Amino acid sequence: MGIALSLPVMGYFLMPSLTSYSTSLNLLFFYMTWSTLVLSQPPLKVELVGTAAIRTLFFFIPALLFLIVDSIVPSVAVSFKTQGLQALPTRTGGGRGSRRGGGSEWYKVIGLSLFNICLGIAIQAGVELLFTQVLGFRSALKVTTTLPMPWSILKDVARGLVLREILQYYAHRFILHPKSPNYISRLHQTYFHSITAPYSFTAHYDHPLPYLLWRFLPVYLPSIMFRVHLLTYLLLVSIITIEETLAMSGYTTVPGIILGGIARRQDLHSEGQGQGNFAPYGLLDWIHGTGIGPDVIDDMRDEAEKHNVKERSGKALENAKDSGVKAWNGRKKNSRKS
Repeated sequence: MGIALSLPVMGYFLMPSLTSYSTSLNLLFFYMTWSTLVLSQPPLKVELVGTAAIRTLFFFIPALLFLIVDSIVPSVAVSFKTQGLQALPTRTGGGRGSRRGGGSEWYKVIGLSLFNICLGIAIQAGVELLFTQVLGFRSALKVTTTLPMPWSILKDVARGLVLREILQYYAHRFILHPKSPNYISRLHQTYFHSITAPYSFTAHYDHPLPYLLWRFLPVYLPSIMFRVHLLTYLLLVSIITIEETLAMSGYTTVPGIILGGIARRQDLHSEGQGQGNFAPYGLLDWIHGTGIGPDVIDDMRDEAEKHNVKERSGKALENAKDSGVKAWNGRKKNSRKS
């Protein structure tokens, strides 16, 4: 649990006021905590426990809370669901029609989702053991007491998100939804696409083969390819886990300009049985013409209007100008006095 408690301090790497006294103390505290953790625990244990903690905090707990709300107050929840009554998993199974004719039972979805997450963590362990114990290489992910620099974190996270989008799109489109069905695509249709109205637990619900190909490898492969720092990998997994949990929730309102579009595209993908929207951010769908519904450009424009981005930007610029004018006038007065 030490690594789970340390993760929130990562936010300080992204703060502009790195020279402030309080921030320096927090960074020092984080460095001491991280160094103690790495020196006192095996690197493999730190990696696996950290990954499991992130999946628990950002996937299992929120998804369970959403499921409880959908079950206890369905009359309230249904008004916030994109697909209405059909999107109440404990009543319809997340599929069309009644429970008997709809999707998979909710408890089976939870069970297979947790199995897939554990399978991904087990593969991480296997890869690390293969590299370090069998082949005699260094670890697949960099686990050191040295902390990554903010620019390095931003670069590696951005690269990881871009490569994940590319790998996920082409694997999803050409392997899981090819023109001629194959063994893996049939498994994907039988499991993941048995649910046409998604809810958060379906983010990791699929047969293990398509799950590893579609969800796990696009995140893990780029990370070990560039051997990113473990803290960077955990931050990347945190961002993606939060995104998947909220985007698959089935709710009409999802916070954030980008997340709202991702959620709508995912909902249309599930409802349309995989006819389009093969990657979360929608850029490759827009380029290849495989998008369903509003494209990524329209989504971002609509979300920006909803959140009054132009108004807020204008106000921010006006405030900046006013503060600049006041500062300039103050300097003039001081220079006159002197």
